[in-house]
Amino acid sequence: MLLSQIQKANHRIKPFIRKTPLVRAYAFEEKYSLPHRLFFKCEQLQATHSFKARGAFNALLKLPKGQGVITRSSGNFAQAVSYAASCLQIPAHIIMPPSVPKIKKELTEKYHAHVLLYGEGHLEQQEKVVSLAKEMNLAVLSPYDHLDVIEGQATAGLEIYEELPSIRHYFCPVGGGGLAAGSMAALKQLDPSIHTIGVEPEEANDYFLSRQEGHRVKKETIHTIADGLRAPQVGNLNYPLLEQYLDTAMCITEVEIKQALCLLYKTMGLVVEPSGAVSIAGMIKALPHLPPGDTVCLLSGGNVDPDLFTAWVAEEL
Repeated sequence: MLLSQIQKANHRIKPFIRKTPLVRAYAFEEKYSLPHRLFFKCEQLQATHSFKARGAFNALLKLPKGQGVITRSSGNFAQAVSYAASCLQIPAHIIMPPSVPKIKKELTEKYHAHVLLYGEGHLEQQEKVVSLAKEMNLAVLSPYDHLDVIEGQATAGLEIYEELPSIRHYFCPVGGGGLAAGSMAALKQLDPSIHTIGVEPEEANDYFLSRQEGHRVKKETIHTIADGLRAPQVGNLNYPLLEQYLDTAMCITEVEIKQALCLLYKTMGLVVEPSGAVSIAGMIKALPHLPPGDTVCLLSGGNVDPDLFTAWVAEEL
């Protein structure tokens, strides 16, 4: 993926997305006596409260005129595609599992997408996507394993560098890999010396295992509160990009995710979903061995069940 492609994607989606703030985390700097500056890239303030809007808009803006789209998603990508399709007046069809929380289904339908509850596993749902795409002549989008989607997610990296060219360390969550692969490709092509760190929950550490074994690993059983990172393996397109641009892969525990959620809320009043707090948990864990230098943690989203969030914060307090 060339930097010029990412820059074109940035120009393409700019009228439709928000340039999210890069917020300095003074409270964290003080708490951990950091010898350098720490910033949070607040993608929870993006349209539909997730970075996914970037990839959704880029992919839909590149569709042939008049063509509809179909995807499968249980959360953030479903909402992003539904929202982008509504803005661009493109028919959108979303496959969601029957067990999807009611709030996520309602938020997706809010933008008038056609929602079909079907299947529980990724494979079963993907087969349905392919079948309906052929039947209705729809373009198929993957939440993370699609070049146009990856290019869109990569624009977050461009924004970070434009605002903070002195960045030395970049922490990003890894699920299906679209965000990490794209944003790291952007940053590394702008400055190869930037240290990129991909963070996964121990219970969903397929890419960490892939690094150890030297090939793409699929994890059959995943149990983590970071529901946005439950892809069983990184995408075909993302894997080589991660191998090229991700310097360090690391894992954090469920307890560390909850602690990061709670600390972010207590010190800065920010509410993020567990997937969004993973980068902060990784940064905290890496601190004893992290060389000085301006550091950025990407907060990927803020779509969290209020009752669950309250329970997790109460548990840590």
